[in-house]
Amino acid sequence: MTITGLVSAHFSEIMLGIGFLQQQEAVWNFAKVKIVLDRYRHKLCSSSYCTWCRRVILQNDTTIPQHSQINLSTSVQYSDLSRVNRKGSVDWIMEARQLRPGVHVSRTVVQERSENVPLRVANLTEDPIPILAGTILAKLDVAEVCEIEEPATLKKRSEMDPVL
Repeated sequence: MTITGLVSAHFSEIMLGIGFLQQQEAVWNFAKVKIVLDRYRHKLCSSSYCTWCRRVILQNDTTIPQHSQINLSTSVQYSDLSRVNRKGSVDWIMEARQLRPGVHVSRTVVQERSENVPLRVANLTEDPIPILAGTILAKLDVAEVCEIEEPATLKKRSEMDPVL
């Protein structure tokens, strides 16, 4: 059997579409944990319970210089599409965490997208830290941005209230 499919780094598991299943005259036997595709039986196995919905992966090999902070270019990998807001975009938040001693990921709110998601990291160590492409840097959780405040306009010194 030859299968034409799409391979993407954004998904961790295979996804079978209804069109493909109909074309193969698939018979999915949940009780026996088997699927028949084009007259061939395949045993199914369940993956362990997934505790993440989206995770952030480093796109390119990178070295973080000592005593510095930089934005890394990352991509998002999905385990589940059920949390996508069908009405429009969803905001996501990366929680602050320590990657390794002295290397920290900042908390960041990001918009709904899969590629080139900026991620700020700080290296507080004495040494440059290499990180390989494909490294999981953070997980994303759904966030609701309630209000966006406009930056306050700066007053000239002459307009400031006097100090009492």
